[in-house]
Amino acid sequence: MLTRSGSKTGIFTAVALASLAGGCRKGLDDQGQIGASVGDVMASADESANSNGATAVLPALPILRTPDELKGPMWRRALDAAFPSAYAASCADVTFSACAAGVRTRTFNGCSIGTATLDGSATLTFSDTVACTLGATGDSVNRMASLTLTGLYGGTLAVSSPGGGQTLTKTDAGWTFAVPGMERVLTGPAGHTLFDVSTMTTAPIVMTGTTRADFEIVSGALVVTHNLASYSVTLEPHNLAWATTCNCAVSGSLTGTVSGGKADGKSATVTITSCGHADVDIDGDTESVVLDRCAAI
Repeated sequence: MLTRSGSKTGIFTAVALASLAGGCRKGLDDQGQIGASVGDVMASADESANSNGATAVLPALPILRTPDELKGPMWRRALDAAFPSAYAASCADVTFSACAAGVRTRTFNGCSIGTATLDGSATLTFSDTVACTLGATGDSVNRMASLTLTGLYGGTLAVSSPGGGQTLTKTDAGWTFAVPGMERVLTGPAGHTLFDVSTMTTAPIVMTGTTRADFEIVSGALVVTHNLASYSVTLEPHNLAWATTCNCAVSGSLTGTVSGGKADGKSATVTITSCGHADVDIDGDTESVVLDRCAAI
């Protein structure tokens, strides 16, 4: 979700709401895209690392909120709120399969997230093929996704792992979190692609600590690529520290430089201000961003 002076909101990757009447900026917001990608990586690293050696799982929902672009026009949302309809069973009720040769899978068959429906699967592949755990140094789990969230009035959010997903590995001091490749594509009800954003790490994210009480991301390099606008930004973390009350860092920052696009060569900074909130600055243009998938617990 994105806010600028409290006047606009957006969910998940902070695309401005093209469907709203008058005054709202249309198109992709760079700060929102960068913030959403940082939040996703922090939440993803937290989900397995916080298990402290127990069976690693994904969050209650791999997609926590429906993007506003898939909810339909405001008048339809107001009508739904006044006269709610019956939707499919909640996706929160879908569980992982038992460990089988190191693999656990969670399959979504048209279950609901709000008024949207989710299809596809998330798969965990463990190096510990017997117990599916991260109990010893060197144990790892690879996380792959092939998910499609479809809005009630059309449009889709597709989450995939074309580069190899995400891999968490236990170390003596904590964890490393590598992102060989993830991609998120939002398509509007009219069939137009609203954003297409990929994430990967060129150096694994290094995370110290054993629980949220002492988790801290101390190094690594995260690359966020906006495939439609042909730009990328490489971010390096600086003391991203957790708290027991949040599934993401509550302080610290990431800094880097934009390559390509209208901001080529400009600086980029993400400053975590509180649980699920950050200020994202590109060459002096700062926006406050609400990080989807980061929340108080």
